[in-house]
Amino acid sequence: MTGRGRGLCQVRSAQLSRNDSKGSFGSLDGVRTNFGPAKTADIVCVNLDLDEVTRAWYLHFKNYWNMLKKSPAVVNMLHQHFDECDNPFEQALRLCYNCLDFKDAKPKTLAHLIMEQFGDWKARTKRDVGYLLSIDIKISAFNVVRRQRSFILMKLVTSIYEMVNDCDIFLECIYRMISEKQYKEASQCALLLGLQERFGIEEFLLPLLLQDKLLCVDEFLNESVKHRIDLVVFLDSLLGQAVAIRSILEALILRLQIPEVKWNKLHNKPWRKLIARFVKMYNISSEVTPNLNKKRNEGALQFLLHKRYIENGFGDESWKEMVREAVKDDESLQQELVGLVASYGDTAEALRWAHFYNIDRSYWPHMVRLYSDNPDEDRHQQQLQNANIIDESWDDGAKEPTKYHEFKLPLTSVHLVDNISSFECFIYSGLQDTSVVGLDCEWKPSFGVNSSELSLLQIATRHSVFLLDVIKIGNSFPHLWKKLNEVLFSNCDIMKLGFNFSADICMIKRALPHLGFIHELGFLDLLSLWKHLDKSNKITLPYAGIASGGLSLNVLVHLCCGKPLDKSDQFSNWENRPLRNSQLLYAALDAYCLIEVYDMLKLCCEEQRLSFNDICHQLMSARHPKRKTKKPSIKTERKREQKVELPQPPREQRDPVMADSVKFVCDTMLQGLGKLLRKCGIDTAIPSNTDDHTECVRLANDEHRYVLTRGTAFEKLLGSVPAGYCLRIISDDLNEQLKQVLDYYHIVVTKKDVFSRCQVCNSNSFVKVSKSTMGALISSSKNLKICMPPYYEHNLEDEATGFSSEDEFYEECGSPLTTQTRKWDLYSDEHVDVGLCLTKQGAKIQVEEVPTSLLGKMDIFYICEQCGKIYWDGSHYDKVIFGRLQGIVL
Repeated sequence: MTGRGRGLCQVRSAQLSRNDSKGSFGSLDGVRTNFGPAKTADIVCVNLDLDEVTRAWYLHFKNYWNMLKKSPAVVNMLHQHFDECDNPFEQALRLCYNCLDFKDAKPKTLAHLIMEQFGDWKARTKRDVGYLLSIDIKISAFNVVRRQRSFILMKLVTSIYEMVNDCDIFLECIYRMISEKQYKEASQCALLLGLQERFGIEEFLLPLLLQDKLLCVDEFLNESVKHRIDLVVFLDSLLGQAVAIRSILEALILRLQIPEVKWNKLHNKPWRKLIARFVKMYNISSEVTPNLNKKRNEGALQFLLHKRYIENGFGDESWKEMVREAVKDDESLQQELVGLVASYGDTAEALRWAHFYNIDRSYWPHMVRLYSDNPDEDRHQQQLQNANIIDESWDDGAKEPTKYHEFKLPLTSVHLVDNISSFECFIYSGLQDTSVVGLDCEWKPSFGVNSSELSLLQIATRHSVFLLDVIKIGNSFPHLWKKLNEVLFSNCDIMKLGFNFSADICMIKRALPHLGFIHELGFLDLLSLWKHLDKSNKITLPYAGIASGGLSLNVLVHLCCGKPLDKSDQFSNWENRPLRNSQLLYAALDAYCLIEVYDMLKLCCEEQRLSFNDICHQLMSARHPKRKTKKPSIKTERKREQKVELPQPPREQRDPVMADSVKFVCDTMLQGLGKLLRKCGIDTAIPSNTDDHTECVRLANDEHRYVLTRGTAFEKLLGSVPAGYCLRIISDDLNEQLKQVLDYYHIVVTKKDVFSRCQVCNSNSFVKVSKSTMGALISSSKNLKICMPPYYEHNLEDEATGFSSEDEFYEECGSPLTTQTRKWDLYSDEHVDVGLCLTKQGAKIQVEEVPTSLLGKMDIFYICEQCGKIYWDGSHYDKVIFGRLQGIVL
């Protein structure tokens, strides 16, 4: 019954290989690997065949199990059988293997029951069986059980057969799994056997990561602190290289022969997210990720520039302190700051930062040097430029400066609470006879991997505003914070107003543990109230005719009070002490305006005879509703189908127009169409994902663009632009979308238009450089350690590199005549600064995207002056002309 004959070892191995050629835990046959000759990786020294007596017993036992499943009778029958065996370790393995459900031995299967009950019998029996568990049996059990798919059974067998005590003998088995690309199973077995320290990150962690199997990686890292640091350090090191991450990893992937790699993840943006995920999950110090920190600061710098020069949403002091916070002591970021500010045309500000950081003149952009040498001339040119802008304006008169909503209480009503006496005064007298308060929070934006910390808690009553300095008193006076929770946060008699304040509440709970448990009684979210009144009751707010925009507090204040909020101090360093007066005033108004908006909404409801108090009570009661997913009824679906859509207004202009004489703005839902229009040489603006529909309206009116949108957004935008200036896109197919636009506006696209615009930034100004100049730029970039700005990185995943796609680097070049006749502004290489690897407009030239091997094949390259993207002639031009644009291009 035991079948312990050693002569059967290799025979049983061959039998297993024939019968089980596929399995999750690896194959027992196959090609020898680089890890040495297979000694233990495929050995099974247990005869797995059932003899006649055992087979008869097994059939009888299986019939019992089919009728009774896991029952005392079945369990007793198993235990009695193990009592009678010469070697129960072999017999349990033999019985388990011969079960029909062995290959997928889930907890309720017979195979799992046998092994589970053997473990139970082993723990209870008085019989001495330990000496029967030999090394050969352990190896056999491991090699047999890894043939099936259930990790639960593998875990059970590992424990019962005490494999951890002899874990080193299984190293070869795990290496065999790795060679067979069974990375998941190898990592799980290494964990089970406590062999984590015997493996580096290359054996299975990196392959699993490149296959995007993060749960397996997490499972391993949860048990190995060392591998967390090693992995994050390696991932971060790739961000510091001057070449693309994908290029670096290709060599590793080829060397390790990793299959099923998720190539779309091998770019800077998803790579940074991956590192940040591990840093946050395992609370890893930011000192371990210097390159991630730098990339985050580069992205923060791009954001700050966009906010200042595009959105005009920065006060001077806020701008300066946030730039200093982002740049810090990083010399390369300081140089990049000067170049980027100059690229926005603010040469005076660029020069100021150059002097502030004592940047050597050789690193200044060309325009900054000119301004430094002759600032008066630059001012004269700026005046002429401003005059031209005024002349070309659609408006008859100059725009008046924006008037903002003002704080109506005297400044003496604003109280800074930053010590025990002011804290006590606020708690015991500041909230007396108060029925409603406005709540708001401020914190410094986080640029790195560290999370933001609460800096200021604003509590406004009808007569005063209290600014609680959390930095100074947040960790002190626990008895007072507990009292504040009692008299305010958990007090249902005081209504707490906020605007979309889920994040604020979470921040308060995390930063102020001395508050204790907050019951959140009497909290009213004005955003929810606004949505409810607009959707259910259709109330008309006082200034609905002059205010528009998304669902923001700024828009709601504008609708209710007639003027928007001044947000110039919102994005500032709230951790600096002392706070500026403008910051204190901004913080006070941000909380107090909630009460003003609440009063106005109440007044509007009363005028329209709506029960305002009932609505508020309903919203506060349903603040944490249970989520229920309900399938729409057939009636609801029919109503949706029968919904009347606004008709598409006819196009007034019937004459054909050339591609370079028309301009569009694509809604964020049509970014793919926008990039395709740019390929056709059509001036197309594409707002970022964070912009709302009002950005489309602004671009349409300010720059005379046609709006392309789809869905319900069409109804919102239709009335904001002239008739015919908004087109609803019908199809989901890009080719059909392009055809609809060209047909509706009668646009003529010629070969001269194709690829005449940068597909990243929409510019049509390019610099033509030779092969030697490009080589010099690449050398300069390596010396300066310049990397591509993160502002454009997200475009690399879905855009071709150059006029040839990334997979066509070695295709034959297209006809050079196509580039010579394109409708673009082409400049000589005098418009690039080779030493700084910048264009004349201050954009970094993205040389890292040019393969080194391409330098020997291409004589000419084209650099976008606006963003630094590099293009070259190749087969992609002809493929587009005779592919997607066939029948469109004349």
